[in-house]
Amino acid sequence: MKEKPLLHNLAIFVLGALVGGVFLWQWKQPVTVIAQAQVQPSADLVAMQADIAHLKEVIPSQSHTMTDVGFQFANLWFAGQKKNWPLADFYLNEARQHIQWTIRIRPVRKDPAGNPVDLNPIFDAINGGILTKLKQAIEGQDSAHFEAAYKQTLQGCYSCHQASGKPYLHPVVPTDPPQTIIKFDPDTAP
Repeated sequence: MKEKPLLHNLAIFVLGALVGGVFLWQWKQPVTVIAQAQVQPSADLVAMQADIAHLKEVIPSQSHTMTDVGFQFANLWFAGQKKNWPLADFYLNEARQHIQWTIRIRPVRKDPAGNPVDLNPIFDAINGGILTKLKQAIEGQDSAHFEAAYKQTLQGCYSCHQASGKPYLHPVVPTDPPQTIIKFDPDTAP
């Protein structure tokens, strides 16, 4: 009689060990897969990291995008001088978009002392203030207000350059258009 409970207990023990072993084996497989995934990045992740590195190499500098801003803003002056208000509105919108592009490239610059200069609040103040006045002058087709707002905007631009440690970048009212392929006169005749 003593052998039956011993055999019974031994059978339960062996069965429990087998079930437990199968459970541990099943549980260990996902953990091993997760550990391997953490050590070895997937091909998709490696490709994405290579794409990001490539994009960082080919992104234009702020000086490139600010050249675009200067081009748009100079053309804005000549469109306003010729009272070509739709063209002036176009160039103002282009200049705004290119400034925003510039800030997305490098939203925080260092001043000469190494302190961070966040460009977003500076642009927000200019955009909500003097650029809005310039837009209103264009919409109102008001040459006098256009000229005043344009010059105030140049001062706002210069204040950003100063805050960024670049006081030598002092924009002024242009004397010649940056290109001659666009007709600034508002009439549509060639």
